[in-house]
Amino acid sequence: MSTSTAGEEILQFAPLQSFVSPTFWHKLAEIKLDLDRLDDKPRLIAGYYTNRNAKSCLLEVDYTAFNGDFKAPKFCFQAHGIIFNKNTIEEFKTCDKNALLKEQGLKLLKDIQSDAVLDDPSLLARFFILSFADLKDHNYYYWFAFPCPLTSTLSVESPVEKLSNHSKFATIKQILNACSLQESQQNFFVLRAAEGQRKCISLKEFIENFKENIDLDNVYFCFADNSEHEYPSWLMRIYVAFVLYKCNSLVGKTLQFLGLRFDNHMSPDLSLLWQVKQNQVCNFEDMDQLKFVGWELNKNQKPQPRLVSMRESMDPLLLTENSINLNLKLMKWRLLPDLNLDTIANTKCLLFGAGTLGCAVSRMLLGWGFKHITFIDNGKVGLANPVRQYLYTFEDAVKGNVMKADAAAACMKKINPGTISTGHVMQIPMPGHTVGNSLRAQTENDLKKLKELVQEHDVMFLLTDSRESRWLPTLLGAAYGKIVINSALGFDSYVVQRHGATRPTEPQMDMAKQHVEMENLKCIPGQQLGCYFCNDVTAPGNSLKDRTLDQQCTVTRPGVSNLAASYAVELLVSILQHPLKEMAPAYYATSRSLAAAMDSPTKTPEGILGIIPHSIRGSLSNFENMLPATEKFVQCIACSEQILNEFRKQDNEFLFKVFESAKFLEDLTGISDYKDLKNEIIEFDDSDMDLSDD
Repeated sequence: MSTSTAGEEILQFAPLQSFVSPTFWHKLAEIKLDLDRLDDKPRLIAGYYTNRNAKSCLLEVDYTAFNGDFKAPKFCFQAHGIIFNKNTIEEFKTCDKNALLKEQGLKLLKDIQSDAVLDDPSLLARFFILSFADLKDHNYYYWFAFPCPLTSTLSVESPVEKLSNHSKFATIKQILNACSLQESQQNFFVLRAAEGQRKCISLKEFIENFKENIDLDNVYFCFADNSEHEYPSWLMRIYVAFVLYKCNSLVGKTLQFLGLRFDNHMSPDLSLLWQVKQNQVCNFEDMDQLKFVGWELNKNQKPQPRLVSMRESMDPLLLTENSINLNLKLMKWRLLPDLNLDTIANTKCLLFGAGTLGCAVSRMLLGWGFKHITFIDNGKVGLANPVRQYLYTFEDAVKGNVMKADAAAACMKKINPGTISTGHVMQIPMPGHTVGNSLRAQTENDLKKLKELVQEHDVMFLLTDSRESRWLPTLLGAAYGKIVINSALGFDSYVVQRHGATRPTEPQMDMAKQHVEMENLKCIPGQQLGCYFCNDVTAPGNSLKDRTLDQQCTVTRPGVSNLAASYAVELLVSILQHPLKEMAPAYYATSRSLAAAMDSPTKTPEGILGIIPHSIRGSLSNFENMLPATEKFVQCIACSEQILNEFRKQDNEFLFKVFESAKFLEDLTGISDYKDLKNEIIEFDDSDMDLSDD
């Protein structure tokens, strides 16, 4: 736009307008959460603009802005940018905007003064963003700036002229076509139209061969003009400053600037020609006095930042996913930078039991970001369930036929639609629970499905309400090398335990380095830890037989199940974050060394989330936890090699023998011999005692 001042027409420029794709904000949020975290150092980014059917002097950024190998889309030109994303809204508001603009302007000036622009003319197209990302509410505060030194005004020597009306239109168009401009992606160059010199040359070639007596009538300073108005884009202002600095003898002379504008057919007929002159030399050497302009105006034409909310435009599922993961990813910012959330999200959990413990464990798993949660249960939702079993409602209970496994899986998806959850209604075959001929086929189908589920999952939670129902899952977990977490409740007590590891050891894992010798502490390697049945000298029987109602139901204080479920999930997460996973050793203090261990200045071995015990035994009667550890029992009726070998050899035939009579396990492992001791007094001498060295 041209204005008149004392008879002189002054050239004005169309300001650049930012256009931010929603994908830019999504990518910024991802980078902030996963990579930058509390680091607010500026990041290099890139934008692009086009002079093909250009509208509103747009400069665009999208998710590709953060690519290190950024490439502008077809028919577009690259703009070099930087983003200053602050950690707090206060830092965004109090940032010295003028100082920041000058700082970035001086960087542009440095590139102008050096040969950087000669090697890459696109460096003249510059911008930066000051921003704050409110990731909790998905609001983004931002302000674009397009820095340019405050130079002397340009006087318009003749009216703006369409290239198609210019006397040398045919020659210029022929040269442009010969240069294949649209393919070369040049946004700043020089066109020579004199006889014998008709060609496009780079800025570097022009500057290096510049002569003061140059014929300016045949020189056109060309640039990709993304303006649609009669006045040029802001980019020309920076271009003029560059040309006059490098060739200061051109000050006071009429120069021809050609703003190239293409139509859909890539014809330059829409291009405009300005003949301008600058009469005053710009002093770029006095840095203190040098001023810069370029902050973008908002829609009300005021120099103020903008706000965009992505909440309304985001897919509700994506919005939910981002919100759920926010707390987890924030842990990595300051507290747990090494936390591996991908391991958690990809771990598949199989829950045996969808009752009080099963519901509580599943909710804790969701909180930690687990995505794959499967339930096994054969019970129906009863009227007494909803108050303690959080996945069920009164409506589920009054229907009378809602299966817990199905209802639990459905509720998980309601809580987090991104959860992959299924329920399987089936009976878990148990030792001492005879399977009749009429049920044998169904039991075999259940066994087949159980084996498939165990093999498909990474972790098993044993959360059923009877001891014998945990035997088969324990056996399968040991046989298939799975992580097994067991939890059981008393009236005011609970036990949470990880079973010993049985998966094959990787060749590169040095078993001798699995644990560190610590003063006052004992260590049991992960593969030597016992299971739920390793402390038993009897096989599980029918625990519901000849029992009163209070003995058949799990009668506990309401808070006990929540405590046990929380410890169970936290124990699993600690295991998954340890380099050895379930092979991680367990440390414990003996009774005689406990006090010394507590007072020892030596730090207890631990993972990034703390110690990883074998078991946690707690009681609400005195609000205490103990962390005992026990080794595998060689005659264990669930995880011993003898049991596992028989299962591998006989498969279902072995299992049906166990279902027929639990005594079969006692005889097979030899623990029935312990019963023959009855109440006999056994005398020991000192040589029989395993005395502690303490």
